[in-house]
Amino acid sequence: MKRFNRLALLLFMLPMLAVADIVEIDGINYFLSSGSKTASVNRKDGGYTGDVVVPATVVYQGTTYDVTEVLSYAFSGNDELKSVTLPESIEKISDCVFFGAHGLETVSMPASITKWGDAVFAGCTALKTYFLPDCLTEIPRSTFDGCESLTEIVIPEKITAIGEKAFAFCDKVKSITIPAGVTEIGEMAFWGCSPEVIFCYPESVPETESQAFDVLDPENTTLYVPAAALNDYKGNEEYNFLEKIEVIKE
Repeated sequence: MKRFNRLALLLFMLPMLAVADIVEIDGINYFLSSGSKTASVNRKDGGYTGDVVVPATVVYQGTTYDVTEVLSYAFSGNDELKSVTLPESIEKISDCVFFGAHGLETVSMPASITKWGDAVFAGCTALKTYFLPDCLTEIPRSTFDGCESLTEIVIPEKITAIGEKAFAFCDKVKSITIPAGVTEIGEMAFWGCSPEVIFCYPESVPETESQAFDVLDPENTTLYVPAAALNDYKGNEEYNFLEKIEVIKE
């Protein structure tokens, strides 16, 4: 009877067991899940080069798969990669997707993304513009760490927390804008940046970890803050090493 029960359970579960394949279709590697009929963009030997356009669906052996995810390190270290365009079907961007893709200049991302990993663009030294999905209220750690071609950082209004090293080593940045809703700024969040101005709109000083604003040229960086909070920022050791702290001009 026990043997029969085990056999019956196995037969019941067989349809639920997803078979996965890793295949290359039109120059892009995918991890295919036959159970969910979904495809995830995967890294490939030799890497990706030039301009990569990922389709919303792929067909393999007569079956259509929705492309819903980009796996960790999928485009990592691909120095000859210039641009990536992702479809509206993408729901998840995993950790370190573009890590160290030194030649990457632009990425077109869809609004459909609901999950976003750490260090997605870390080390993308040629990246000139950046993207954050609407699902985020916190910028994960090291998201743009080492993106040394960025010249301006404007944190979206919906963000409430900026993670550790989120924009560290972005040494060409000249302007940083932090919205009023930010309550937490992680360790070394802007470490090694060289802004001329920082506009910090929170009327209560955010909970700020050590070296968050350890900028390259503190003597020539001006921090602008709300008038009501001027003394609070001047009295906070994570900010008062900046020699110029002034009121935001209306």
